[in-house]
Amino acid sequence: MNIGKLFFIVGPSGSGKDALMSGVKPFLPPHDFLFARRVITRNATIDAEDHDSCTESEFLAREKEGDFIISWQAHGLFYGLPSSILSAINQGINVIANGSRNEILSLHKKVPSLCVIEISAPTDILRTRLMARNRETLEDIERRLERASLPLPDGVSTIQVKNDVTLEIGISRLKAALLQDTDSTDQLSQLLYQKTCGSRLSKADYEILLPAIIRHTFSLADVQAFLIACTEQLDEEEIISIAHARTLLYPRLQWPQPMVMDKHSLGGSIGNRVTMVVIPIIAAFGMLIPKTSSRAITSAAGTSDTMEVLAKVDLSFDEVKACVSATNGCIAWNGKLNHSVLDDAINSITRSFSLDTRYWAVASILSKKFTAGSTHIVIDIPFLPTGKVKTQEEATELAALFESVGQAIGLVVKAFPTDGSIPVGRGIGPYLEARDVLQVLSNDAQAPKSLMDKSKFFAAHLLSMDERIGSFDAGYQLAEELLQSGAALRSMNTIIEVQGRAKTIDLPIHHIDIFAQQDGIVAEIDGHIISGIARLAGAPTLKLAGIDLKKTTFEAVKTGEILYRIQSTDQHKLKEAYELANRQHGFVLKSANEGVHLE
Repeated sequence: MNIGKLFFIVGPSGSGKDALMSGVKPFLPPHDFLFARRVITRNATIDAEDHDSCTESEFLAREKEGDFIISWQAHGLFYGLPSSILSAINQGINVIANGSRNEILSLHKKVPSLCVIEISAPTDILRTRLMARNRETLEDIERRLERASLPLPDGVSTIQVKNDVTLEIGISRLKAALLQDTDSTDQLSQLLYQKTCGSRLSKADYEILLPAIIRHTFSLADVQAFLIACTEQLDEEEIISIAHARTLLYPRLQWPQPMVMDKHSLGGSIGNRVTMVVIPIIAAFGMLIPKTSSRAITSAAGTSDTMEVLAKVDLSFDEVKACVSATNGCIAWNGKLNHSVLDDAINSITRSFSLDTRYWAVASILSKKFTAGSTHIVIDIPFLPTGKVKTQEEATELAALFESVGQAIGLVVKAFPTDGSIPVGRGIGPYLEARDVLQVLSNDAQAPKSLMDKSKFFAAHLLSMDERIGSFDAGYQLAEELLQSGAALRSMNTIIEVQGRAKTIDLPIHHIDIFAQQDGIVAEIDGHIISGIARLAGAPTLKLAGIDLKKTTFEAVKTGEILYRIQSTDQHKLKEAYELANRQHGFVLKSANEGVHLE
């Protein structure tokens, strides 16, 4: 018979240890787990843990008789862990005990199968929770926090369980720690729990685990705990394993040409509708480029939101194939085509819990490109302090990861860091971004130069992948020719007609202008703030809502000139957006002479 484990659960005040222990109990098989009842010298109360009460003299007598494996004092009380639990452990039952970190070494000498589970949370969260209890002075709280930061003893099996998000996820993490290696847990659950606890999984593991998640085998909290662990603990080998496993989830689309192109952006910079210019350029040359894109999650418009101003994007597989057959390309919403339950789950928690999903996104994006039938891909990685990727160094590292993971699953990938702090277009919001795209394709004198230049850059890299073109310079020249000749515009119009031209939105547009309060040079435009104002105006749900930039980075501004125009078809939303812009308009101006901040 196997020997059971003693799970000794410790954690500082404010960690939520008692709540997690109480919450996990219904999820544990009672024949395999026993919750130890501590002996404590206090009366039983409704709000206290379930324990055996005794007087101090009774406790000391029992201690002398050897009734306890360990005993200790805290806060004027005596605590004892009864020796009877040793019998349960020897019978193969896992025992869970609430304990003190000071007793770990003593307990380890007596119970070789000891496993310490430390419930933890960041110091600022612990401080907030302790202050909310209003039981101690600030000095007492700081002393508690100092003790909580002390390391656990070496040589003892230890599992860290963070309780820093929701109670449900904290319970799932504790459940994972308790069940990850038990015989009563099935293989799929063990894999999920092992990753939740920080273990590395293999390609074969992910190939059986991910389909089980998609089949809704596990609870939402368990999946969320697993996905959070994936955002925190993935190395390149595991990213490749996840990408491989995800390519097996859906059948791969087959196309009549050996080279199938794609262009993708990680997002973050405002007005970045480069993809919608690149697609018709590539299609006009005769290359296949079936583009499936997402809608906005946190921005004022996604590619699908913007294309929907011009054409139907809610296409079936058959409609996508028909469009590509007729035009070489399409710009469709990916919701029907390579929708992912995994990505829905992670998107739902990314913003709430401030997750860094960049590495998970590498596997997600490339596996979707693979199943869409793409073979050659260029990826735009904008970096800016308020974006998904903060620095050029991070973007360069991520670009290399995209290329290596792509190669591992059989794709040709070129990824490029780009400065996301500079607006790529002047429109923010579906209608205004579609306007910018059409201006570029039409060679309009009002077309944003940054959108024109960036589009030609990425189109050139895709074109250069064709051995007939061979070099970036030749690809760039060809992209310019396809734009200037009108071939790219004709290609876009054909794609729009085949997908189904959108109906004109015939609604009155209301607008409010935001003016400069002094002279200066536009040193920075905070895309996070600008996108927030545009969303408050109604974008992307209201297609005509958004912001039209009248000034962009490095342009001179005089007092009273318009910085940007907010527009919406909903006057109430427009007013809310204006009120936010009055508090923080998102522009940083510097003196042309002194280079100091003016606002």
